Amino acid sequence: MVIHKKTEITIGILYALGAGFQGFGTLQNSAAYFREMADNAWLPPAASFIETFLVPNSVAITVLVVCFEGLGAIAILSRRRAVLPALIAGGIFSIVGALTGGPVETIGYAALAALHFKLAAGRRGS
Repeated sequence: MVIHKKTEITIGILYALGAGFQGFGTLQNSAAYFREMADNAWLPPAASFIETFLVPNSVAITVLVVCFEGLGAIAILSRRRAVLPALIAGGIFSIVGALTGGPVETIGYAALAALHFKLAAGRRGS
């Protein structure tokens, strides 16, 4: 259980760092960020989705991602009841990342989704 706790805390810190990166790095150039994401997506429907929906709404999407990651960080690092739903939401978020990324991102996000769901299952079992 100690490993799970440390892994959850690490994920919470990664969400906090992600929120900071998105807020201070991506937000200023969000359309270019999402265009590059579309260029790197290896699934044609994902590239089309990104170009059609994310690029035109890039600022709003980036703000939503910042809020999601920030709230995820707070929920996970709080070590309270909100950890379980945050892990499940993070797993779903990671699946979206896997489906919209390039091959390397797909592998990384798929592994991250599996980790989120494994941690969530451990919490449900306790």
